[in-house]
Amino acid sequence: MIPTILKRLLAVVPTVVVATLLVFSLEQITPGGAAEAAAGPTATPRQVAALKHQMGLDQPVPLQYVTWLADVARGRFGQSVINRQDVGAEIAQRLPVTLELTLAALLVALLVGIPLGILSAARRQSRIDGVVRSGTGLGLAVPEFVLAMFAVDVFALKLGWVPPTGFTPLSQSLASNLQGLILPALALGSGAAAIVTRQTRGAMVEVMDSPFMRTAWALGLSRRQIYFRFALKNALISVITVIGLLAGALLGVAVLIERVFVIPGMGSMLVDGVTQKDFPVMQGVTVVFVAIVIVINLAVDLSYAVLDPRIRR
Repeated sequence: MIPTILKRLLAVVPTVVVATLLVFSLEQITPGGAAEAAAGPTATPRQVAALKHQMGLDQPVPLQYVTWLADVARGRFGQSVINRQDVGAEIAQRLPVTLELTLAALLVALLVGIPLGILSAARRQSRIDGVVRSGTGLGLAVPEFVLAMFAVDVFALKLGWVPPTGFTPLSQSLASNLQGLILPALALGSGAAAIVTRQTRGAMVEVMDSPFMRTAWALGLSRRQIYFRFALKNALISVITVIGLLAGALLGVAVLIERVFVIPGMGSMLVDGVTQKDFPVMQGVTVVFVAIVIVINLAVDLSYAVLDPRIRR
């Protein structure tokens, strides 16, 4: 298992290099320069020069990249150009909020998608299968932010079951935290649940048509053993692949959901940084998102070796 982990870690190195180069280039490819964009159109040349010196943009580009990468490796993302706050401290405050929302949405997708996928595969070509497939098609067609606005209008404003916006940290109140998390998690996880359902159904159907499954039926094994012990276990590798991709995609979609529900997470921070052309904020949030996606992909790769011993060899 250790050689497998080392190989996966070595394979991540090129991804890290390319990703950091792309994030660093945000300042370099900005029309007119990052300092000019941050200073605004009314800034004097002296103010722009002072801002360039403050941001380190008067250094050679390779030296800028090495310095920036060394700071990022130590968890130093610089200071916000707009509010002069430490970017790393703000990320540390907002990251748990986004992670909680993303994990809750992923949990919704798994709790809904896997059982429905198993049920649809077990009842192929039945009315239940048709309803499930039609429902997943609707879940894929409706954008998450549209569903979020509809949910706020119906369940929050008209019925008053949950608060329409805002977020209460888990450390303050568990009940308030769950109330404020229900609608965002359901809206964010709706599309992911549809994808998990379809992927689980497809993988289960493929496995159930295998010769060893026909042997299991012929031996008179129970439906529970056949569906869960054999079919689902062999279908999990393709399902986990999709789950890993969805976990990374949910981070991006969370940007919209956080804006709709006024949640103070990383998505809101990124949007504010983009609109205000605050490059330290943009780079810091993007680097953290990239690091999370890399860790997720690494965990998915390692899970293959756990589920299928043949992959280790």
